[in-house]
Amino acid sequence: MELKRYQTRSLDALRVFLENAAIRPHDEAYRRAVEVGEPREYAGRYKPLPGLEEAPWCCLRLPTGGGKTLLGAYAVGIARDAFLKPRFPMVLWLTPTSMITSQTVSALSTPRHPYRLALENDFGGAVRVYDIEDRRTIRPQDMEDSLTIIVSTVQSFRITNMEDRNVYRDDEELEPHFASAASVAGLMVHESGPRKGRVICSFANLLKMHRPLMIVDEAHNFTSTLTGETIGRIAPSAIVEFTATPKRSNVISSASAAELKAEDMIKLPVHLTQHQSWEQAITHAVQNRAGLEDIAKSDPTYIRPITLYQAQPRRDGAVATVEDVKNYLIKEEDIPEEQIAVATGTKKELEDINLLSPSCPIRHIITVEALKEGWDCSFAYVFCSLATIREKGSVEQLLGRVLRMPFATRRASDELNRAYAHVSDRDFHMAASSLKDRLVDMGFDERTALESIRKMPQTEMVFVPGKRPDLKLRPPVIRLSVRPDQKSWTPEMIAATTIVDDRLGGVTVTLSEKASDEAIREVTQAVIANEDEAATIAEAYIIQREASLTPAERGDILYVPQLALDEEGQAELVWPETLVNLGGWDLSSVPADLPGFALDETGHTASLDVEGDRIVIDYGADEPELKLDEATQWDASALSRWLDRTTRQADVGQPIFLEYCRRVVQGLVDRGISLAGLVRTRDTLRRAVIERIRQLRHQAGRRGVQMLMTDLAPVLAFGENAFAFKKGNYDPRVPYQGAWKPRKHFFPDVGDLKDKGEEYECAVEIDRHPSVKYWVRNVDRTKGAYWLPTSSDRFYPDFVAELTDGRLLVIEYKGANLTDTEDSREKRNIGRRLQEISDGKVLFLWVEKKNAAGNVKQQLDNVVKP
Repeated sequence: MELKRYQTRSLDALRVFLENAAIRPHDEAYRRAVEVGEPREYAGRYKPLPGLEEAPWCCLRLPTGGGKTLLGAYAVGIARDAFLKPRFPMVLWLTPTSMITSQTVSALSTPRHPYRLALENDFGGAVRVYDIEDRRTIRPQDMEDSLTIIVSTVQSFRITNMEDRNVYRDDEELEPHFASAASVAGLMVHESGPRKGRVICSFANLLKMHRPLMIVDEAHNFTSTLTGETIGRIAPSAIVEFTATPKRSNVISSASAAELKAEDMIKLPVHLTQHQSWEQAITHAVQNRAGLEDIAKSDPTYIRPITLYQAQPRRDGAVATVEDVKNYLIKEEDIPEEQIAVATGTKKELEDINLLSPSCPIRHIITVEALKEGWDCSFAYVFCSLATIREKGSVEQLLGRVLRMPFATRRASDELNRAYAHVSDRDFHMAASSLKDRLVDMGFDERTALESIRKMPQTEMVFVPGKRPDLKLRPPVIRLSVRPDQKSWTPEMIAATTIVDDRLGGVTVTLSEKASDEAIREVTQAVIANEDEAATIAEAYIIQREASLTPAERGDILYVPQLALDEEGQAELVWPETLVNLGGWDLSSVPADLPGFALDETGHTASLDVEGDRIVIDYGADEPELKLDEATQWDASALSRWLDRTTRQADVGQPIFLEYCRRVVQGLVDRGISLAGLVRTRDTLRRAVIERIRQLRHQAGRRGVQMLMTDLAPVLAFGENAFAFKKGNYDPRVPYQGAWKPRKHFFPDVGDLKDKGEEYECAVEIDRHPSVKYWVRNVDRTKGAYWLPTSSDRFYPDFVAELTDGRLLVIEYKGANLTDTEDSREKRNIGRRLQEISDGKVLFLWVEKKNAAGNVKQQLDNVVKP
């Protein structure tokens, strides 16, 4: 399953958070992750988990339908590589309900399932997944040679009364795991009886001994039950939460519903209809579903629309109970009983049924609240509520069941891209009328929620076959009396069309503005019998669309030169690594000291203080590994080889790096630090080496930048060696969706621009400036982003523009508090060096919010004048 852009951004933020949490204070790791993950209004101050401050704790926010479980599977490999110690860690995966636990175990265990594949790709196929009920079958040797995932509800670990929880009880089946656990600090022991003082062979102790990674699904459910005390008894090494509605967590990434819709993950808008009685609501829901199934017959992919009915709970005087709804469907709507399934607390007719199978007959599902959590079928299109609901949680969770898009692929028939809700109760109608609020509660942003319930009038003019088309109309909409059969259509033809019931007995076929010319011609020929008329409509649209395209859509290319060095007549680009090498990067000649590294065995801690970074580690967490270390008789050579293997650097030869690791170890031993102590705290040592190499590399890079400014004669890479903004090579990441419509942006979407933000003001001034021909919002760290090298990374200017006289303008915008840092000074100098060697072809502008030269427009005027 190919990850969507918002999913990749979320995982990138997780990687940054855990990599930095390994060597920096967690609040600093959080700050760096937020810069990548863009949590928007969910960003705040880092809050450690009380009682377990050493474990990094973060949350990824994704709206309903965003793929939380898939990202959880990817998160395991990321956590292993970025933070965890063992090659095959233990994972405790917590869910809110037993139903979700079963579904998660099944998905993570099923061969070729996307979740399973994500795990196997990271762990070489060595993956074992257990329901917590099967914990007694886990063997010590299994945990040594494979990833171990235990899936459980959080209720299994509630500690109101530990004696009532099996996970805290002594279990003889688990005794082999505790053969070397006598000296592990912090484990629960027997307080009385013949085994007083001995470690309890419980599953909770087993978890604590291995310091599992904790994955928390639907974390908003655990604000009261997943307490610090509970987590402390498990002692996870790190906690990663997933939820649509975070309530207390450190959110490092947030996806919007607009992003999910753009990636074809969810059905929007939701079409809501109020009815006068529960019988009328059922009748219309039945007709709605039947109409969708007729439409789905022409779709190339098998889709069987399903209606989800929420009946009233059984009580005195209740109508529209489960029995009432089922009887009405059978007797009044003539629905065969085999097409109806009941899913309640007592009747579970959906168990072991694959609803996506073409052989499955079920088209109607009746529930009360059983499906509000943990049920997922993208064929669910229609939601019919017959209940009086006053608690919004039930509304939003049940509506969420019908939002997922089948196969995460847009359908050509627009009716199949929407969800439908039918309601009968006045009180519920009041809640459903404020559907915007419910969608926000499900993780949607305010704007998308509002747009999702608004019916937009169709303003396009329509081509009617047999009448002469108006060549000025765009995009063309073709009215047909019969819905076309799309089974033989190519994917390009389907993507090029939107087909909607016109409410007059026919359909309208709207051609997409983004479709290829060939797809437009093929669609018109497929739906219009008159070949001449089809050609006229297609060609008229193609010609008129061409005039409205952005430069990138027309195939234009905006070349921007990059810094290069002349190597025997060849322009070689200057990369950050180039500057590091120019600065004399050579580990064979640098001192192997670790400034600030100290070991205090009396307090049973290992501390590292390198330029402000500090890490404190409790030996108790390392005891199981310690026993293994002593058995293998570590020496300085073995520790050096371990450092070489776990801190490898791609730009350093293996013999050189191994020798550097040997010198590090020997230097620390010469300082009086015991080798045994270094072995015990080797993970801290590994992090210290990584941090020291980062410092040394950065120092070399700064020397290289200085050489670029003074001693060297860089050139500009033009032509084939230049950077190219072109169609297919621009990722807007989060496209701007505000009211402002830029006239000169090189691409149809403007990426990563917040409405009314500081950079927004700069973009508006660039777009309206008479000297600017075209401009690009440069989206940092994405595919197709322009960059310049720095001593330690890449510098991504905020904007690039082509002027009407052919000159290029590179712009970096800085707010009032960000103009005089070491990083800013270096970026400004590199930009000015670019301008200096361009012979007037490239201009560099460092725009500041507060500048003596005036406002943004005046600063632009000053630099672009001939």
